[in-house]
Amino acid sequence: MNKNLKKIKIEIFKILLFSPLFIYLGKRSLIAYDEGYYVLQSRWILENENWIAPMWFDKIILDRTIGIQYILAVSQKIFGQNNFGIFMPILLSSIIMAYLTYLIHRALLKDKYAIISPLILSTSFLWINYANIASQDIIFATIITFGIYANIKASKSNKKIFYFLASVWIGLGFMMKTYLTFIPLISILPIFIKNKLIFKKLFWIGLFSGFFPFIFWSYSILNKYDFYTYSGLFRKLLILSNENNFSKPIYYYIWNLPANIFPWTFFLFLGFFISYKAKNNLVRYFLFIYPLITLSLLSIFSTKTPYYPLQILSITSVNIYLSIIFLTKNNNSLNRILKFINFNLIPIILIIFLISFKSEIENLNLNNQQIILLYLGIISFSISWLLTNIMKNINSKIFLILVGPYLLFISIFQSGLITDRSKDMRIASEYLIKEQNLDKQFIHTIKTDVVDDLSHSKLIKILLNMPKVGKGISNLSDLKTNQYAWTTTSEKNLNKLENINIIDDSKIFKPWRLIFKK
Repeated sequence: MNKNLKKIKIEIFKILLFSPLFIYLGKRSLIAYDEGYYVLQSRWILENENWIAPMWFDKIILDRTIGIQYILAVSQKIFGQNNFGIFMPILLSSIIMAYLTYLIHRALLKDKYAIISPLILSTSFLWINYANIASQDIIFATIITFGIYANIKASKSNKKIFYFLASVWIGLGFMMKTYLTFIPLISILPIFIKNKLIFKKLFWIGLFSGFFPFIFWSYSILNKYDFYTYSGLFRKLLILSNENNFSKPIYYYIWNLPANIFPWTFFLFLGFFISYKAKNNLVRYFLFIYPLITLSLLSIFSTKTPYYPLQILSITSVNIYLSIIFLTKNNNSLNRILKFINFNLIPIILIIFLISFKSEIENLNLNNQQIILLYLGIISFSISWLLTNIMKNINSKIFLILVGPYLLFISIFQSGLITDRSKDMRIASEYLIKEQNLDKQFIHTIKTDVVDDLSHSKLIKILLNMPKVGKGISNLSDLKTNQYAWTTTSEKNLNKLENINIIDDSKIFKPWRLIFKK
């Protein structure tokens, strides 16, 4: 009885430990790309009852699958068309990925500190940022992380269920991110061959089962529309493979990934070196060779984004754990340099930054609560890491190394800095809706007014905040009496039309104006 009670207490502690990094109860607002775009498409799924094709108003936009839009739509159908309904799948996926990180740590290292790796994961800027964006990126990363764990277990265990799980993730990943799934698939292919998984019947059953949603969706598209519509998936691959706005130099991830996992940046390199030296072949493969192949393949691909490496963050978190343990137990010259950088230089630079840019920070579009939380987070982090220099006990050092980023990211997360991303637009929209009594009004859009990236991204943000999104109409002349619409038509031209009233011409909505046809 006492043993069970102790287990329950441990589980409650874990829930309480991670809750401030996962659960946000304040107001949210969304960014335009890709988050807002997917949320709008999920709304059109519900409104049009079209669960097959992603739409932009009444037009099919098939440059990707309907995976994330479908999930967001199902969630909103269950929980309501609100922020809770939108972010529930993202929250669940984030929790699962953190738990899988714990399981990977335990499976590879077999030590009692497995809780540290998911804590490192959830206090990495790249991860906590995308764990609060309603896109497919964190869900895709979770699917890949599941595949990594399943293959580790398949390598160590004779349980047949893991032969099935070792391949089921491939099709599920393809439904979310299509061709990007080939990157982790190539990286893990040597494990398939070494463990002879490709000769296992359950492996192929898992592969087909994982691809079933994609096969069924493809059949539905081809049956209802045509092959040209479906071929948009292939055209998107060609665009991304060639030079485009997201093309970056081949060395992009060498600096971008370490920078985006702040404050664990300098721990990562040592962690990879430790994994490279590991005597256990499985540890060396999954902690060093696998992420190295993945990053190499991502670097060759023309299109590069900060979030593509999300799929290896569970691996990097375990590497960072190894680095922390090594630094606290050893004191050679290289370690002293790394300790100085991490536990002296970084905290001091942050404190100097706070003092030097105090007025600039206060001039940002932040309320007093956000400024206070930001200051508290940075100061707590800096003090915690500076204190590691005077601690002799290893456990105390590890505790301070972890508690600094923990307090920093709780402050950032709970302040709304990475959750209320379009706050000005949200506030302006709330005021407009209340002032003009638009709660029950369908507001249409002159869709031909979308002529560039600015008008497109701004329109997405506007529509996200409208209680009811109307139709996309081709011309201003198509607007009917007693209807509202968003248009970029100039004020001068609008004033020439006797039956058109300009309802709102605020700077925040520009280049869009809200009009009403009398």
